Amino acid sequence: MTRRILTRWNWWVWALLSLVGVFVLGATAVRFAPPGSTVAAWWPAAGLAVSFLLATGRDRRAYVFVVGVLVASGAANYVGGRPPLVAACFGVANAAEAAVVHGLLTRGVRRPTLVSMEDLWRLLAATLAGALVFGVLAGLTVRVGLGGPFLSTMSAVTASHAAAVLVLAPLGLAARARRPRPLGLEDVVQWTAVLGVTAWVFRAGQPLPLAFLPIPVLVWGALRLGQRTVAVQLLVVGVTAVVMTSLGGGPFASAAVTGGIRPETVGALTQAFLATAAVTALSLAVASSQRRNALAELRDEVELSGVVLDTAASAIVVVDRDGTVVRLNATAARLIGDTEEAIVGRLAADVFPVADRERLAATMAGIASGECPLTDEQDWQVAGLGLRRMVWTNAYLTDDAGDRTHLVKTGVDVTDERADRTFMEAVLEAATATAIIGMDLDGVVTLFNRGAENVIGWHASDVVGRHDWPPLHDPDEVVRRAAELGVEPGFDVLVHAVRSGGPAETRDWTCVRRDGTRRTVSLTMSGIRDEGGHLTGYLAVAEDVTRRRQAEVALTVALDRERQAVEELTALDRTKSDFVSAVSHELRTPLASVLGYAEMLEDGAAGPMTDRQLELVSRVDRNGRRLLSLIEDLLLNSRIEAGRLQLDLRRCDLSDVVTSAWTSVNTVTAQRDLERRVRVAQSPLWVQGDPVALERMVTNLLSNAVKFTPDGGWVSLDLRPDEREPRRVRLVVADSGMGIPAADHERVFARFFRSSAANEKAIQGSGLGLSIVRAIAEGHGGTVSVESEPERGATFTVTLPRPAPERNSGGPALSGASRTYRDQRDDS
Repeated sequence: MTRRILTRWNWWVWALLSLVGVFVLGATAVRFAPPGSTVAAWWPAAGLAVSFLLATGRDRRAYVFVVGVLVASGAANYVGGRPPLVAACFGVANAAEAAVVHGLLTRGVRRPTLVSMEDLWRLLAATLAGALVFGVLAGLTVRVGLGGPFLSTMSAVTASHAAAVLVLAPLGLAARARRPRPLGLEDVVQWTAVLGVTAWVFRAGQPLPLAFLPIPVLVWGALRLGQRTVAVQLLVVGVTAVVMTSLGGGPFASAAVTGGIRPETVGALTQAFLATAAVTALSLAVASSQRRNALAELRDEVELSGVVLDTAASAIVVVDRDGTVVRLNATAARLIGDTEEAIVGRLAADVFPVADRERLAATMAGIASGECPLTDEQDWQVAGLGLRRMVWTNAYLTDDAGDRTHLVKTGVDVTDERADRTFMEAVLEAATATAIIGMDLDGVVTLFNRGAENVIGWHASDVVGRHDWPPLHDPDEVVRRAAELGVEPGFDVLVHAVRSGGPAETRDWTCVRRDGTRRTVSLTMSGIRDEGGHLTGYLAVAEDVTRRRQAEVALTVALDRERQAVEELTALDRTKSDFVSAVSHELRTPLASVLGYAEMLEDGAAGPMTDRQLELVSRVDRNGRRLLSLIEDLLLNSRIEAGRLQLDLRRCDLSDVVTSAWTSVNTVTAQRDLERRVRVAQSPLWVQGDPVALERMVTNLLSNAVKFTPDGGWVSLDLRPDEREPRRVRLVVADSGMGIPAADHERVFARFFRSSAANEKAIQGSGLGLSIVRAIAEGHGGTVSVESEPERGATFTVTLPRPAPERNSGGPALSGASRTYRDQRDDS
């Protein structure tokens, strides 16, 4: 933003300075007009105004500057002694001239230049047009306002203004031109010659007609020093010639004194000299600039060609008509195995690493006669790469007479490409069970491998090159698919998804083989794209899935049958569970009555009983309770299976629950020869649980331990906080019984499962106890696991989560730090 502001202010500053210069130069020109003349001999103000406009280019502010030229020129004429109306008319004429020259040179371009002869001709034409406009307006002004002659005035001012514009306008055009070379001694010498020769030719008292002498020196500058220097020197020569001629010096002023030439003629001769010098110097400067630019472009083109040659991946060798290498690029030199300097100038047959050099020499001998083939192939033995296959494309260079002078050989190493192509062809041919088909955008088959012949059932010769191969598909299937896609039946049915920009599509199609049989093929259609992502063709990969689809149909039917059987078995299992639940409910009531009467008989409600009678009643009670336990297990298992296990969770002390379960099992263990070990923490072990369900879980574990431990063994129960996880409680029930094989560890918690050892020893049980233990433990967010080996007992471990401590509960803290246990050891 700041830079734009400064640039805008710089324009106004330079515009103001230029207008001041217009005023000063105009007033000076009027002041030094030849005696008796109605116009000035030279009007440099016109050249300065045009030079500024050309330097700034096509700018909307140019109209403001033109108005300023009108004011400054009018003021200069008025200050120079001309009447106000005449001064104003001269101001209008000067402004019109500047506008015409600027408009013609900026038409169609933003900023005019002086780099070609066309630009110079445009400058000359615009200068002449502007000078004529001023000449006509000035002639009318002098004729009407001052009573002077129109024609002579017009011719005089036209020449003076044309010379001024030609001398000063190049300054504006060359404002941005660069010097062709840095300043040097030549610049000093040339400038000294320009100033010295011009001053000597136009000095006072010099009558010799030597006005042409400064022109050769200006030509020197035009050829060597560039346009900007020439423009400045033209200005210096013009100012010097006009000023010194006005002061009576030089050949033109001497001719006026000795020959009686009118002042207007002296001015015309001076302007003719300036115009001649300007046209000559500028023409040569432009030509020299064009030549330098052409040489620079040629040099750049040569360098670019060299870079292109050296960076090309192909080997490029230029051979003359004698078979001598005259140029080659870096790729060719690398393949030959030597430097470019060492190869150039030698015969191609001597440097090319081929086996048959005589045949190559004979080929090179046919360059002049045009017998060298336009394409050929050679085997090159390249160091480090081995034998490489080179494919060459040859082109002739001819002279103006049409004679062949050189042969340009462009070679490509196709060894790897052909190896890859051979490999791919082998892969395609080896895929005998997979159809691989290539097509172009119109559906014409370009590739049909052996696998396609086996799968599709057609020969490649029948399909390749054809675009009407969709009839190979079931026509009814093609029509149905076309209706689904909303397209016409044909090739587009197969490639619609890919052509629409979608991903590769895989679907089953029914293929009609040549013998009329039908096969189901799984066809994947994908697009082939170039490096730019443009679709160039299609690739179809298919395999025969007839048997697979038949197997899938058979499998689906089998699965449906299996599913139906599972549903029937599930219904039967549900019926069984409902039946077991109903029977259990029906058996529990009379069984409870039986147990009640047995207990009454034991208590003597029917009178005293003998020992034999008491033993029989005890057996009835024991077996009845066993049956009641089985019924309760069946009922609980039914609820678990139905997902209706309801737990009344509340805060309870697991120590009390375990103690109660141990007491309930004592009636069984009292009749056995077992060692009983109990360790229960004295401090409460609070859990969030259902006391009844937890007691049932502990009872089942203890009953199993007692049941599977023979007399003379031991059963233990250990309840304590978990040492590894303080926020959990660990319950361990162990025994020294028959143990469980490792293969049965995972199944021991399944419903109705009984281990092989239990079956062999005919130990009674329903196989529901441990499944109920797992259900209750997991229902409380806990786990249960087993460790056992045959004949070495079993250890069941249950872990349950402990609730967060209740503040101000009044009870003891549930910290695992207090681990006081009470030990009980019973020997029976």
